[in-house]
Amino acid sequence: MNPQIVEKQAFTAVGMRIRTNPKSNEISELWTKQGQRLDEVPNAVPGGTYGIMDIVDMDAGIMDYMAAVGITEVGDMPDGMCQWDIPSATYAVFEATLPTLGNSFDTFYQEWLPNSDYERAAGPEFEHYGPTFNPHEPDSKLSVSIPVKNR
Repeated sequence: MNPQIVEKQAFTAVGMRIRTNPKSNEISELWTKQGQRLDEVPNAVPGGTYGIMDIVDMDAGIMDYMAAVGITEVGDMPDGMCQWDIPSATYAVFEATLPTLGNSFDTFYQEWLPNSDYERAAGPEFEHYGPTFNPHEPDSKLSVSIPVKNR
């Protein structure tokens, strides 16, 4: 694993948000529900969707997770959806596929991060499923962005 260190601008996403654990089936169920409703989000940015997550309780394995789309400006919020403002930050960015996603996170946190010049910074991390991503193709790539700062 060799993440790129990238400065990313702040953005706002709108979608459906749940509190769950990282390996829960609730996440794939959330994507099914959100996928059916993407056209309801006003001012959506074309070019993909986001899986945004923020750890609530590391010891208990609880996080907030949102299946979302970026927006250009906040408009009327569809029922059952909310917005999440993602701050500008420095991110470690790496690619993965759906089948390798869990292992990629493990490798990042257990191997790359402890041996790098960085530490985890505050703020949410996110998966970006770009316009060419296809969830039915196991080799289809997505990117993961995790906020970091110099040690």
